Amino acid sequence: MSNETLESRLQRFEDERALEKLINTYHKRADAFDWGRWAETFTEDAVFEFAGGFGVMRGRQDIHDKCKGSMDHVYNVMQHIMVNLDFEVAGSRATGTGNLIFVGISDPQKPTEFYMSGGRYRWVFARTKDGWKIAEAFLEFIWTNGADAEAVFVPDDKKDAA
Repeated sequence: MSNETLESRLQRFEDERALEKLINTYHKRADAFDWGRWAETFTEDAVFEFAGGFGVMRGRQDIHDKCKGSMDHVYNVMQHIMVNLDFEVAGSRATGTGNLIFVGISDPQKPTEFYMSGGRYRWVFARTKDGWKIAEAFLEFIWTNGADAEAVFVPDDKKDAA
């Protein structure tokens, strides 16, 4: 039997649900190419490390600019599928992990021609006056269905060689 009070269990449940909603909102806004509102899911001073992708981005504006600038002109349709979400809340900070399956389609008239990959996220969240926000994000893709024809996910140091 846990020594945790009903009030603390309820607060933990509400926090975990709010974090899950934040991550769902994050991906729903990306899929809609709503980059301005997508960036609002981060704290102003957030750090996002996209290993093997866009590198380390610092601050909400940098995160917005690099992700929007790298994705908007390549894909007409994107779908982010998040599974195995797990969160640990400790007061005004929280950590989390999740698995991502990403699909990008350049030509909606050719839905059988797509880029697909899977990766893992790690997050640190901060409770703000506006609710939970992403303070730190780490994303690493671990598989792909093949070559990324538009080279969106080629690290900057490899683009010159491609």
